[in-house]
Amino acid sequence: MTGTAPTQRDVTIRKTRRLPAPGEVLVKLGDTVREDTPIARGRVRNTNIVEIRVDQKLGVDPYNLRGYMLKKEGDAVKKDEVIALRRSFFGSSTKVCRSPLDGTLEAFFESSGKVLIRGEPLPIEVKAHIPGRVTELFPLEGATIDCKGSITRGAIGFGGETRGKLEVLAETPDEVLTDALITKAHAGKVIAGGATATLEALKKAASTGVAAVIVGGVDEKDLTQLMGKELSFGVTGQENLGFTLVVTGGFGAAPMDADAFKLLNESNGRLACVDGTTQIRTRILRPEVIVPA
Repeated sequence: MTGTAPTQRDVTIRKTRRLPAPGEVLVKLGDTVREDTPIARGRVRNTNIVEIRVDQKLGVDPYNLRGYMLKKEGDAVKKDEVIALRRSFFGSSTKVCRSPLDGTLEAFFESSGKVLIRGEPLPIEVKAHIPGRVTELFPLEGATIDCKGSITRGAIGFGGETRGKLEVLAETPDEVLTDALITKAHAGKVIAGGATATLEALKKAASTGVAAVIVGGVDEKDLTQLMGKELSFGVTGQENLGFTLVVTGGFGAAPMDADAFKLLNESNGRLACVDGTTQIRTRILRPEVIVPA
């Protein structure tokens, strides 16, 4: 897809879907895929690391600890498996140290008596996100998907990729999205408002299970309250609002861009593929709403 206009109709949209680490590609060149088709799967490094003071558990000097260790750096361990053991001289008592989780003994610090255990690698699966055709393969990594459709881009977004049936709840681009407009029937859907959404509407979207909310503007204080912390504007997409949010204008009660509002209305009832990921400083990534043809 060429050009960076906020809204484009009837274009070829190209998405490259890659694993963050080598894995298994599940599709072939020329395959037709749905938005929820798995493209590749693999395992990624676990960021969960547990520190254990083994010397304290065994009651030994850290510099003597190595002689009591049953596991060494790089060894796999299971939850509750004994990794170190100390017996009394006559075997009348035994002190043990067990692993608190499945994983790998990553580091042993003789000077402090500490051991670090990293959790097992986590499974990861990358889906197509958009329906289309596989036009390029990347061995051990993923593939590129081409899709015919329309796209509108926002100014900023929060939350990652999601998909659902689009329903426009506002009648005009300057209408405020209120909680009264959101019902249980909107669970799993992508809903679009007009100028902004009230804090009560955002909370109801989360509690109802709405997949995504698209509005013209949003109050920064409302977002801070909803997330329970200050916003970070460098790179977004990992936030947990309970839904993905795409803002077409910015902060405040800005009416939704007229062309974007028109496209959403024309696409009412169709599949919408949404991604709130944004890189503001470099402007490489903007949040987007894709409506496949």
